Amino acid sequence: MKTPLPPHDHGNPLVTYFPFGPPIGYAELPKELVNDLNKGCDDITKDEELLKSEDFSHSLVGQVKQELKIPIDVINKWGKWFGTQVQRYVAGYYNELYIPEQNFMIIPKEQALQNINKLQVDVISAWYVQSFDGDYNPIHTHPDSELTCVGFLKVPDLSKERKKRHANLNCNHVATAGALEILSHGGVITPQLYTNDGIGFVPKVGNWYLFPANLRHTAYPFKGIGERRSFSMNLNTKMFFQDSPDVDHLPEERGLLR
Repeated sequence: MKTPLPPHDHGNPLVTYFPFGPPIGYAELPKELVNDLNKGCDDITKDEELLKSEDFSHSLVGQVKQELKIPIDVINKWGKWFGTQVQRYVAGYYNELYIPEQNFMIIPKEQALQNINKLQVDVISAWYVQSFDGDYNPIHTHPDSELTCVGFLKVPDLSKERKKRHANLNCNHVATAGALEILSHGGVITPQLYTNDGIGFVPKVGNWYLFPANLRHTAYPFKGIGERRSFSMNLNTKMFFQDSPDVDHLPEERGLLR
């Protein structure tokens, strides 16, 4: 005689969804991509003329030594990789919205995923951020774009500063030295259960984060010798504007990821 399952084992297991709040994507950059990006930056910094022509600091808010445009040949070489990550990010977001019997998403899930597979990504701008002792990026957003990202290319030794900060806090909080922090739209003052107003990331070479461009974010200063080098890209997908007309002209610094 077959023993019946206990009541709590009947039916399908619980699936947890996250329909509220903006998603953050994470990927590890290929080593060759890190090398290509670093070489592109180093080549510019060695050339006085390129330093002037590729300077991008006038368009940014960072209180840092140098912000330079990423060479278009590097973007074109790695366009497919970045495009694939954006597709996965958008697909992950859509999957969180399709809770059974929900009435928010009208378009069938299968159709949405088909559209995502054909997604074209428009690179609005792409730049390096070279930070040294005391440099920082204030809290800001990236207007006129849908997504943005931060990837780490060089990280100084911050272990001593983190240990000192940890000792002063006398707790398990992560030290902020050189960290990236992303803040939600909530602006929650009192801590709430099952929700977060912000999350910090300790810089590590090869780590890459993708998130909505309208999210507030900041980069904390650090003290010591060495360079904290990162890069960012502003991206549009038109995923949410399927009926909008195509862009007739793209500035030279823009590219297409397919």
